[in-house]
Formats: sequence, C-alpha cells, structure tokens
Amino acid sequence: MKRLLLLLFAAAGCAATAPPAASPPPGGSSRAPYDGPPAAGGSIEIALDMRAAREILAILSRTSFDPSQARLLESLPAVRATIQDSNRSPEVFERDLAAAFDEQRRIAVFDFRKIREEKSRWEELLAMIATRETELTRLASERARALLPPDHPVSVAVRIYLSFGLSGLADHLVLPATDGGERPVVIDLARALTDVQASPPPEQIKHLSRLIAGEAYRRAWDAYRASSPVWQTHDPALGQLEPLLHVVAQTGPAALYAIDENFFPLSVWLKEPMKGSLDELNRVADRLVSTEGDLDQRVALAAEVRRPDFASRVAGPAGAFLADGIIQTQGLDAYRTALSGGPRAFFEAYDRASQQKGRQLIPLAKVIHDRLAGAPAQPRH
Repeated sequence: MKRLLLLLFAAAGCAATAPPAASPPPGGSSRAPYDGPPAAGGSIEIALDMRAAREILAILSRTSFDPSQARLLESLPAVRATIQDSNRSPEVFERDLAAAFDEQRRIAVFDFRKIREEKSRWEELLAMIATRETELTRLASERARALLPPDHPVSVAVRIYLSFGLSGLADHLVLPATDGGERPVVIDLARALTDVQASPPPEQIKHLSRLIAGEAYRRAWDAYRASSPVWQTHDPALGQLEPLLHVVAQTGPAALYAIDENFFPLSVWLKEPMKGSLDELNRVADRLVSTEGDLDQRVALAAEVRRPDFASRVAGPAGAFLADGIIQTQGLDAYRTALSGGPRAFFEAYDRASQQKGRQLIPLAKVIHDRLAGAPAQPRH
C-alpha cells in the first residue's frame, strides 16, 4: 500500500492493510479535493533539479567503482543533504556506493545495489520526466493551489531535487532553510514510485506530482497563515483547547496530499482509520479539559500537543478526515472559506457537517462542540 497512506492507518491504530481500491469516478474525473480547480491568486513556482539522479545513474552504469566520481557526486546539494540527513560520514556513503558493484560487500545505510540492478528502468523514467517536466510541474502547482483560500494570495518557489539512495524509509526529505530562505526538497525516485512502478507513464507522473504538490502546498499554506490576521490571533474563548484545535486545523489540510485520489471520500473508504483518528482527537480534547484545575498537567499536555510527533501521529490524520468531511458535505468553496476563518471556523464547519442527517461522519467530542458554541466545556465521564 502507498507508504504515506499507511501513516493514516498507523495513526488510527489500525492494521496496515489497505481497503479495497475505490472504483474510478464516472468519466475518469478525480474525487480528490486537490484535483479541484484552484481559486487562489498568487503563484507556486516549482523547479526540478535532476542532476543528482542523473549522476548517480551514470556512476552506476560503469563497469567498476571509481572513488573520484563518488567524491564529485558529494558536491551536489541533493547528495550533501542525503548524507547530512543520514547522520553518517561521506566515507559511509562512498562505501555503500561501492557496494553496489560488489555483492559480497555489506550495505550499511545507502542501498544503491537495487538501483544499479534496475538502472535501465530508472534511466527511462528520468528521460520521461525530462520530456514531461512542464506537465509535471504545472500539475503539481495546480494541485497545490487547489486547497488555498483566495483571500490572501501568496507566491512561493519550491526547488525539488530528484535523487536516489535516501537513508531510512522516507521517500523524501525537506532540507533546512538556506541563507536565501529556500527549503529545497529531495525526492528518492525509487521510493516515491515503488507503488506505481508497473503503471503507465502518465500514472507515474500523476503520482509524483501529488508528492511534489504536497510539499509545495505546505510551503504556500505556511505563507498564507503567516499573512492571515485570523491565523495569527489568539482565541481566548477556546481556552485550553486552543493549541489542539490550532495544530489539527493547521496540519490536516496538508495531510490530504498524503492520500491517493482513489480513497476519497475518506468517510467511505477509510472508515476505521477515520474512527480511530477522531476518537483519539476527542480523547485528547477531554484530557485537556479535565486538567483545567491542574496547571502543571495542563502545561504538559499542551506541550505534548505541540510536538512534531503529535502532528504526524494524531493531528495530521484527524485533520485530513475533518477537512474531507467538510469538502464532501459542503463543497470546496465552503472549505476554503473555513480555512480563511482560522482554526475555530475549520472546526465549526466540520461540526455542522457531522450533524447533517444521513452523513457517516464521526461527531466531535462534546467538550469541543460546547466550546465552539461558547458554552463552558465539560469533560466526558
């Protein structure tokens, strides 16, 4: 199953087993919200840098390993970032690159052996991407702009490095900001396209565009919130629930890009993960309210909610389900309006959606519903 989608299952506490693939919508159109028409102005410019991928394949095409070529490779930004992210030395990178030429040598971190075994395939893929570069970046830009509210147009530029051999299990990494403020993204093509390797070229391009669009959207969404007064304003009426509602509303929209277009609407195809994620969200809300009289415990819980692990494990998946619930019930324009209204408006929109008769949406905890309505929140017992 698609690697990023599994994060939703893990966060929901469910087995990592995918539901049956959804039937394509009539006429071949996509149900995914990020395939809707963009409404925002501004621009999202995406530039591809394929040098690292090309140079790695060129080295792997040789009959024997050349250490001097490996050291030249390390001067490329994508490779430097790969080594830095691995917390290993360049010598480890060079030894693993050499291991691609010798089956008897153990691979420590960077697995280039599989890439060398399938280098013809990757050479064809890079040639296809080069031919369709304009199409790929245009589609990714449109998908990123699709979920931005139109009231505060933003313009961002994103550089995408295509490479191979990232350490760990991730299919991409985001680099720290450079002196110029740019935060480039490195994508491991072998990891990113492993689930669609048997698909025709247009499907592989579309799959890659979603990954790129997700990173571009995060950049634009950060810029949007920074320019929006409502997202920068403290909402004291939310009380101790404010940090929770804020991180969910902030993280959820970007998490939508981690889900394949065939799994929308999420309340139909991902019922169990949705239930698990929203149950966890509601439990955290109850815990926050129950600590109202204990300052130390309340501060500790608020700090937990702000941690990156909480965002990826709970806030992202739960926020994605809330976002899609709003979209499927009220439409994309209403969703954009909710985003423009800040965290409170985002949760209010889902609260209304979940109360519509006949909708298969998990309701928000009473403590959240009451706080949105202006009533003192009381924890569930």
